[in-house]
Amino acid sequence: MAIDFKKKLSSRTIAPKTDPVELYGTLDRKSVAGPLRPAQEAVLSEWYTKRRTGKDLIIKLHTGEGKTLVGLLLLQSLLNSKEGPCLYICPNIYLVKQVCAEADKFGIPYCTFDKDDGIPNDFLSGTRVLITHVHKVFNGRSVFGTGNGYTRTGTVLLDDSHACIDTIKRAFTISISKTTNADVYSKILTLFADDMVEQGEGSWLDIQSGDYNTFMTVPYWSWDSKRTEVLRILSAAQNDSQIFYAWPLIRDQITNYCCYISGTKIEISPYNVNIRTFGSFSHAAHRILMSATTQDDSFFVKGLDFSPEAVKNPLRNMSPKWSGEKMLIIPSLVDDSCDHDLIVTKFCKMPTPKFGMIALVPSTKNCKQYKDLGAIITTAGSIFEEIDNLKKGDFSKIVVINNRYDGIDLPDESCRVLILDSLPYFDSLADRYEEQACPNSELINKRIAQKIEQGIGRGVRGEKDYCVILVIGSELVRFMRSIATNKFFSAQTRKQIDIGIEIANMAKEDYDESESPVKVVISLIKQMLERDEGWKKYYSSEMNKLEDNNTESTVYERLLKERQAEQFFSEGEYGRAISTMQRLIDEIAVDDTEKGWYLQQLARYTYPTSVAKSIEIQKSAFKKNSQLLKPSSGIDYTKISYIQQNRLNNIRAYMRRFSSYSELSLAVDAILENLSFGTEATKFESALKDIGELLGYMSQRPDKEIRKGPDNLWCGSNNYYLLFECKSEVSETRQEITKHEAGQMNNHCAWFEDQYGQDAKADRFMIIPTKNLSYEGDFTHDVRIIRRNRLKSLKDQIKGFVKELKPYSLDELPDTTLQEFLALHHLNIEDFSAQYSEEYYHKAK
Repeated sequence: MAIDFKKKLSSRTIAPKTDPVELYGTLDRKSVAGPLRPAQEAVLSEWYTKRRTGKDLIIKLHTGEGKTLVGLLLLQSLLNSKEGPCLYICPNIYLVKQVCAEADKFGIPYCTFDKDDGIPNDFLSGTRVLITHVHKVFNGRSVFGTGNGYTRTGTVLLDDSHACIDTIKRAFTISISKTTNADVYSKILTLFADDMVEQGEGSWLDIQSGDYNTFMTVPYWSWDSKRTEVLRILSAAQNDSQIFYAWPLIRDQITNYCCYISGTKIEISPYNVNIRTFGSFSHAAHRILMSATTQDDSFFVKGLDFSPEAVKNPLRNMSPKWSGEKMLIIPSLVDDSCDHDLIVTKFCKMPTPKFGMIALVPSTKNCKQYKDLGAIITTAGSIFEEIDNLKKGDFSKIVVINNRYDGIDLPDESCRVLILDSLPYFDSLADRYEEQACPNSELINKRIAQKIEQGIGRGVRGEKDYCVILVIGSELVRFMRSIATNKFFSAQTRKQIDIGIEIANMAKEDYDESESPVKVVISLIKQMLERDEGWKKYYSSEMNKLEDNNTESTVYERLLKERQAEQFFSEGEYGRAISTMQRLIDEIAVDDTEKGWYLQQLARYTYPTSVAKSIEIQKSAFKKNSQLLKPSSGIDYTKISYIQQNRLNNIRAYMRRFSSYSELSLAVDAILENLSFGTEATKFESALKDIGELLGYMSQRPDKEIRKGPDNLWCGSNNYYLLFECKSEVSETRQEITKHEAGQMNNHCAWFEDQYGQDAKADRFMIIPTKNLSYEGDFTHDVRIIRRNRLKSLKDQIKGFVKELKPYSLDELPDTTLQEFLALHHLNIEDFSAQYSEEYYHKAK
């Protein structure tokens, strides 16, 4: 017999608690679950009394302040208020398990999906919170429905929402691998072959040969004219796993998509994610996003349809200003010899029986050095198993995580040393295209900064947690230190970078020259890990000076206008799309490259109503930014010459781009790092163009700028030209220059003569790891070869030249001295052939 205790409490109804702070006191928590932390209580009280009725809310908490419990309590409060159903969404399945464990610990009733994939009745009836992952909700065949056939929800909460937004974009994207879906890949490649040759014959040849790094964008006018053929190809293959989940989202919206083709895959992705497709999210009465305090939330405006006001006014605990302890060390600032390769080699060989070491790298290529040194390289299938091994105390080897900066927790001993290796890499071709076209864009740089901050945060997961973060790779160091890009980090991260620079300076001051510089770096790490009291007090003292100097940014309005323009275009309101984009161009102050980017969008919006006008706008876009689509009616080539040019003034003009010698030195280091074999072609060629400008020459990339001609062209005094064909991605074990490569060089030499005449004085170089020309190949002109050693010699001389400038103010540096430095380091145009190149060897049959 069961006693009904409720009768003893009189006949009044017992109402469930709706105040989340009071609610917490009624839960059947496990004994390890103590009282709410002050930060949790402050946020929950603020939400309940002032913010609970709004549709959109962002909650920002420091790592380790218990945001999972805050999210669960909010949802339970809403369920108790009869405002369900409530959905808690994690970025991956691994984190679903963690949240379920937290819900068990605190006594919060929840449900998950069973194997039959049906939506649980406990969720639909509003009696339990449903905990699931983002893939389950956001896909074209979602169990929650799309369009008007969606499942009603009261509240949807996205945990680690920055990780979720990337996954949501991927849900709208079809990625067709050449390896696993050769038939569909080949059909689309053939369909657009003629269009792509017009955009760049050399790049198209590289794509056909299977080059991973080279990719091209299908022109929107070609995509529009062949959309029916594309739909037929995709429809016939819709049951393929690479197409299946996204097909329902794409099939009726194909004009709102862009196609990118590389040597290994084809990507079809939307210009903007139409989140309104998922009514369970877009029509929810409340949408709550959980975000770390270091993250920039502006992208929620465009990606998740949030208002700028909701993004600008998050719910946050204003105290404390920072959480956790991070010692950022930039080894190259301690000493130049502590470069990328030395740090990787040293730490891969270092035994660490008491704690885990992690390396975060941006791409598979960056993993190779670690793999050769015996590190554990994680894959998508093994990553969470390896993380569990770390948490269980298996610290036998350094663990390398490839291009994964979010959704991973590495608390306490599982990660005491984190190597942040090289600048993060955009994986999607759409993102890479925007980065390539607008490298100085505030939006692009914010996203890069966000990835870096996500990476930095992996090793410190609580208020008392601590971790050393080693920052290596010239481009990454430059991004974190440069005035132009440092501003895109949160105030907390900027302060930690400042501390890192300061301790590097301290280390240099106390540096004993008889000691190896890398030992100084290791000594700093030991001080931190052995909990040196001086360090702890110094760090706290510096971090307590932190000021949250939020400056008003136009980025919210830009993203809002971008979203609105795309929405109008997708709905067929072309006039409103055009006027919205025109206002953005007129009102937002951007440089020419970004203005070109927006003019290309304007040309695309104009195309359905006036092809002629669209072509004219596209021409304007291309003139401002040659990385964009070449207009269908072509562009005239502008020849370079040295008439009226002063080389020394050109050098000074280049250097004035930088606020200090330190900024210049950082920039040159990053450029020279990209001027290396193994670097993707676009970065290598861009670096070579920059070197030409640094040395005072007129410098062009004809193949990129007009889709014809050599990769690089320099012009010096007396109209002396240097023509470069770059093969930076050729394997260093390759034995010969192929007939195809020789033919390509011959075509570019012919183009040069056609443009500049047969009498133009020119040296012609091929930058490639081998000097052996195949028996079948032939050069029509005198061609010199630049291999690894000669390229290294050039880079060393450029470094030496830049170091000569350190004691001088540019305005006070006499012409004679500057010219003397150039001559000393063999950097005059007539030096290049003898100093940095060699003759090729024609192989006999």
